[in-house]
Amino acid sequence: MAGHQYALGVIGTGHIAMVMLRRLLGSGYLGGDRIIVAPSRALAAHPLEVTVAEDNRAVVQHSRIVMLSVTPQRFDEAAASIRDVAAVDPLFVSVMAGMSTSRVAEALGGESVRVVRAMPNLPFELGRGVTGLFRGRKASMDDLEEVKHLFSAGGVNVEVEDEDLMDAVTAVAGSGPAYFYYFVEMMMAGGIAAGLKKEDAQILAAHACVGAGAMLLQQGSSPTELRQAVSSPGGTTEAAMKKLTEREVADHVTEAVMAAYRRSQDLGKQSSGGD
Repeated sequence: MAGHQYALGVIGTGHIAMVMLRRLLGSGYLGGDRIIVAPSRALAAHPLEVTVAEDNRAVVQHSRIVMLSVTPQRFDEAAASIRDVAAVDPLFVSVMAGMSTSRVAEALGGESVRVVRAMPNLPFELGRGVTGLFRGRKASMDDLEEVKHLFSAGGVNVEVEDEDLMDAVTAVAGSGPAYFYYFVEMMMAGGIAAGLKKEDAQILAAHACVGAGAMLLQQGSSPTELRQAVSSPGGTTEAAMKKLTEREVADHVTEAVMAAYRRSQDLGKQSSGGD
């Protein structure tokens, strides 16, 4: 095989990588003949119509863009397996939480390695995802635009200019769907306690949240303005909001996001041998 035969190579097929691959293939953004993926147990269990490489090195040797989607704890092992072929100069895209672009470049052989850091989230599979992006020091604006185009197949992009903010992107957007699902679970529990059937409670809670999110995106109003519009004085929503305030739910949610933020920072420190 010659040069950059594949538009995208993937090393590491964790959950987010499989989500992205399904979207890229299902949307027609890339055909299976333009994607090469390193062998893995996940891919063996859930085959996709892509080329399966012999090993990690083959992915790097034949791809224009290489997405790194291993866990931060396994990155050093993966980097060691491809360091000697990184000089073929693909653009590396890291979707690893907590891993700085300089750390990735250093592990792959030097600061000249081009790296863009990305943090997509689960709704990417439906084309409703949001991805945070940061351009590493050696990556060009053309590199960034190419990555933006790739991730636009699954939703919208937000570029940050300070890489430290990628940990905040992880905490808000990367982990954000889990907060939503958790809140829907709690709304369902309340509906069931009030007498609804479980399946009806799920439909009502999920569509209420999805509809509210759509209004937030489409109307341009702030969440505070929309919440106040729903909360009539002395009404049902006001009663609910008083209870949420009484229980300090807002503080707990903020603390939860900050816990995810700190964990993302910790992962970066652990992978770099920090304290």
